[in-house]
This record gives sequence, structure tokens and C-alpha cells, in this order.
Amino acid sequence: MRLRRCAIALLCATLLLGACSRLDLAYRNLDWLIGWSLDDYLQLDGAQQAWLKPRLREHLDWHCSTQLPAYSAWLQRSAALVAQTPLHAQQFQAPFAEFRQAVDAITTQITPTGIELLRGLSPRQVAELDRALSEENEQLRREYLQPSLQEQIASRAERMGERLQPWFGELNRQQQERVAAWSRQLGEQNRLWLDNRVHWQGQFRALLDTRRSPDFAPRLQHLVQQRTASWTPAYREQFERSQVALAELLADLFNGADAGQRQRVQQRLAALRQDLDGLACTTPAEAAVANRSE
Repeated sequence: MRLRRCAIALLCATLLLGACSRLDLAYRNLDWLIGWSLDDYLQLDGAQQAWLKPRLREHLDWHCSTQLPAYSAWLQRSAALVAQTPLHAQQFQAPFAEFRQAVDAITTQITPTGIELLRGLSPRQVAELDRALSEENEQLRREYLQPSLQEQIASRAERMGERLQPWFGELNRQQQERVAAWSRQLGEQNRLWLDNRVHWQGQFRALLDTRRSPDFAPRLQHLVQQRTASWTPAYREQFERSQVALAELLADLFNGADAGQRQRVQQRLAALRQDLDGLACTTPAEAAVANRSE
């Protein structure tokens, strides 16, 4: 569901937009960015937009005041972790779990808003959303499944290399080969991921047709918050394997890093933590007062 992806944008904005020198500007405009992103899927009318705006602001204020301190502490622990040598894959299990918990906290926070927004959609808006999801899935299929498996593997390695570059700089030959091996290890993950996406969306679309029923809220809450229960068995197994593979990759990359790369990682973690700590937040109580005055 797009609302859940928008919620995760809150987390990604803090952890992935750290390269942006104006993280504060990007973060403070997330309510606008989320609303703009929703327009790709359905057009909200004026009343819906007016209803959603203060609720998005409340979610963002909650996130800033209650979640960002935890992210800062997470970055501090991560800096201490990667300073160790050698690193073992098992040491990444706790950071991975904390990241998933952070995503779950956001999902739980925005679920009531998502339920009410979806409950009020018109038949035209539901059809619009359905069409947009289908078109996006077809685009993803062309991009990620139409190429041969070898091309998929090569593209996956290239994307990972691009993600790692801001952290490590230029990867050495050993690290490049390790990224290539990681990508081969994941095999047909693209197909399993997209199949699971379509499977989950099928349940979501069927549930949306019952949005006026009394049990819509608890059923949607379960679908969104207990999402792994609605995954395909094949993807659930692949997800667990991919988490292990990623931990092994990161351990090997750090163990193969030179002093300059390690320093670069530490500097980036410190800069990102400084950016987070520099964000002034509105407390949830202050946000509620401000929203009531609008």
C-alpha cells in the first residue's frame, strides 16, 4: 500500500538523505512530498486533502520528536560496530532487527490514518488506485524481470555498488568481486519479490472492496502491520536468506576495507548523526495544539 511506503519515506529521509546538505529542508517538507507522491496513485478531493494535511503533520512531528533520537543512538552504535575488526555477519543481526522495528513503529503510527483515508475513497478513486498499481507493476516487470537473469544479476550488483560508493568511495577489486558474488547468490530474487508484491496487493485490493464493512479496520491493520504473514512462502524464505547474505556481504566489505574507507564510513556516520541531532522537533503535544488552531 502506498501509504505504508510513504511512511517508510520518513525513515529513509533520515538515513538515506544524509548525503544532502539540507537534510533539515527535505525532512520538514515531507508532508508536502508525501501528498505529492500520493497524487501518482489517486487524486484526493479538497476535503480529503484538508483532512489529511494536519494528520500528516502530526505523524511527522511524532516521528521527529520520538523516533529521531533513537536513530541517532542507532548511528552511534553502528559507528562502534564498524570500528571493530574483524567483523562477523552475526553482529549485524541486531542492527537489522532495530531497523525493522523502526519501520514497524512508523507503520503502526500511520495505520489509523490510512484506514480512515481508504475507507472514504470513492469507487472512482479505488479504480484509479487499482489502475495505477497495475501500471506500476507492469513497469517494474519490464525493468526487473524482462532482462535475462544474468542481466538482472549484473544490474543488482551495479545498484549495490552505487549505494556503497558514498560510504566507501571506490571499491577495491576484492570488494567489487564480493558484491558480484552477493548478487549471484540472490539469484531470482527479482521474480520472487515482484510475485510477492502482486500477491500482497491482491489481498489489499480485495480488502479495499469491503472498506465500508465493520471488520475493514482490523483486517487492514493485520495486513499492514503483520505483513510477513501475508507474504508468499517462497518470498518469506528468500527474505530470510537475503538478510543473511547482506550481513555476510557487509562483514566482508568492512573486513576488506582499507584505513581510508573505514575513516570515510565513520565520518559519514558522524555527519549524519550530527544532522539528525540538529533537527529541532515539535513535541506531539505542541503539534496537537497547533493543528487544532488551524
